[in-house]
Amino acid sequence: AGLAGVIDWECADIRDLALAPALAAPGAIAGLVVCNPPYDARLAAEPALYRALGDALRRAVPTWRACVLCGDEPLARATGLRAQKTYRIFNGAIETVLLTVEPIGPLRQSVPAETVALTAGAEMVANRLRKNLRKLKAWREREQVTCFRAYDADLPEYAAAIDVYATDEREPRTFLHVQEYAPPDDIPEADTRRRRNELLAAAREVFAVPRENVAMKTRERGKGGSKYGQFDQRGEFVVVREGAAHLRVNLFDYLDTGLFLDHRPMRLRLADEAEDTRFLNLFGYTGAATVHAALGRARTTTTVDLSGTYLQWCADNLQENGLGGARHRLVQADALSWLEADSNQYDLVFCDPPTFSNSKRAGDFDVQASHVRLLRAAMARLAPGGALYFSNNFRRFRLDEAALAEFARVEDISAATIPPDFARDARIHRCWRITAQ
Repeated sequence: AGLAGVIDWECADIRDLALAPALAAPGAIAGLVVCNPPYDARLAAEPALYRALGDALRRAVPTWRACVLCGDEPLARATGLRAQKTYRIFNGAIETVLLTVEPIGPLRQSVPAETVALTAGAEMVANRLRKNLRKLKAWREREQVTCFRAYDADLPEYAAAIDVYATDEREPRTFLHVQEYAPPDDIPEADTRRRRNELLAAAREVFAVPRENVAMKTRERGKGGSKYGQFDQRGEFVVVREGAAHLRVNLFDYLDTGLFLDHRPMRLRLADEAEDTRFLNLFGYTGAATVHAALGRARTTTTVDLSGTYLQWCADNLQENGLGGARHRLVQADALSWLEADSNQYDLVFCDPPTFSNSKRAGDFDVQASHVRLLRAAMARLAPGGALYFSNNFRRFRLDEAALAEFARVEDISAATIPPDFARDARIHRCWRITAQ
């Protein structure tokens, strides 16, 4: 288009905004700022960012004009800019507020962004978060838990889960993984956006984390009921600690992070029972259970998953703990088909299948329809005296006890596998210990 000589591109924090000397010189012609800051769920809009934008414009270009497209009125007010005109317009399906400001005006002495008062709704969420942290403090310190659920729709109008991940570093960093539950269709988009922003503002204040350390997602079932949806492609991993295990998590690229926090007690139980066993992890995902079993001195481990991505993640987790080699086998295959063809025996088996999955490489899997066949095949591979742990998170799942009684003894251990940070939702998963008759 022949514009390369008149456009400058720069990636920087808005707080560092500065003009070229020629544009900032006295008598220079005033210009126009056009800005479309983040305001939807994926970009985690928050008042502090809008306040920083307004302050940066007042400091750098006080004599210029500005047009700023804001997510809603509270975000528009957070800029601190005095608008000559305000327009309500739609950006696609999202209702927004367009501010026109002339001139922007000089920076005024004001309360720093970090201390801007929370709204009443945000303060309510912040108080609940503080209450939850006090309640979990003794348990977390006793068990040395650094990754946990801090909030799970405790306040119904703020329907989201907030998980905390502290990195295993000399100077730990805190990340928040926020999963917003998709609101009913009759809730106005403006209300949903306001509540989301209040939730994020409260979480950032309570945990004192920067915006870039917050992963915001909306939890909706993808096409085909896929358990592990993909979001971004940042490839950014951090290492966290659980018991003796160092585990890699990815907070931004997928719906889930690579570590199901509600299964923490089950993984620690596997570590306790793994010594000198042949361990089998079916539907192994990122191999967190495999790492725990290996650190628990399992004789061998076998991890089966259809996804090459997750098997590589498992290999990386093993390597993170100084584990690897022929003792730790990774198998890319449909777990049920592989199990029915395998001839080896295992002393300890963990089977945590998805509710439903489909793949071009394998047939559809439905845990309700297929669990008897799956468990029959797994029990055929269980060594005498061995134990199979079967778990799933399908809330309407019904174990076919009559069918299983033909070949196994079943004990429901769900209550013992729900950790304190998930006590609000005792149905987060079900778990059974299955042994031979």
